[in-house]
Amino acid sequence: MPSSTKPGAELCCCHQAQSPRLLRADLEPPPHDLVDVHVHLGGSDSGELFYPRLPGQEWLELAEPAHVTTAFAFPPLLAHYREANEELARWAATTNGAVRPFARLGGTDIPWTTHQLWQLRRKLRTRWTKRADDIGDDISIYSGIKLLPHLDGLPSNDIFDRINAADIPIVIHGGIHVPPAWIEKAILPRTTGIVIIAHLGAFPAGDRELEDALELARRHERVYLDTSGVWLAAFLSHAADKVGDKLVFGSDAPLTHPLVAWHHLRCAVDDDELLERIGWRTATELFDL
Repeated sequence: MPSSTKPGAELCCCHQAQSPRLLRADLEPPPHDLVDVHVHLGGSDSGELFYPRLPGQEWLELAEPAHVTTAFAFPPLLAHYREANEELARWAATTNGAVRPFARLGGTDIPWTTHQLWQLRRKLRTRWTKRADDIGDDISIYSGIKLLPHLDGLPSNDIFDRINAADIPIVIHGGIHVPPAWIEKAILPRTTGIVIIAHLGAFPAGDRELEDALELARRHERVYLDTSGVWLAAFLSHAADKVGDKLVFGSDAPLTHPLVAWHHLRCAVDDDELLERIGWRTATELFDL
């Protein structure tokens, strides 16, 4: 199919940069559709290699061979998100549901999640800055919310109230800088809807954080874990064994290609029925896709 006829072909989230070539296109697609709950789309003002740029149209081209029919997407790292959130929502509306926009939110409250000195410095420095809201009056244009508390801060209680009233899910970074134990104490009491802890709650490779996240998912019906950014096969297989029905697939694109992320998961989990559940069925049921 010519690219000009694909959903959303006339628009993209980022015009000024090209994404890196992520793999040779010679991997077999999964035997079923995928729902990818962790995709970064658009430009970033970070110069770090860790935050590559991925325009929306290029995502659609990556998604097709990976059989990703629905993606939950949000902007990559920025100082302010309002414009990027709204641009993403406008573009996503042209994709016939192939991309569901998540608003990325921050705030002047940088939580001291791990009591590390660098976090305290960031917290004190940010407290005295002014920051406009990252979301406008109409929250209904978004399918969910993305939080990266240790870098972006947290939105106000009023914003949390609006998120709860809209009954939309939250994807929150989880790992050594945002431990699951902190999420349970600081985020779950402020929310009422689905909370997806990214990276199995263990980014980049925290054993204790992984176990805490698995226990959190077991104890809280509305807590799920995504597989994005987890490249340790033992972490994936252990999580699948313990809470396979609470896992959802995430690629972390463009940090990696969704097809590469899928094959990594497939090699770590040998139960095809469970792979299908992680790959699309749980997310489809959760979000009525």
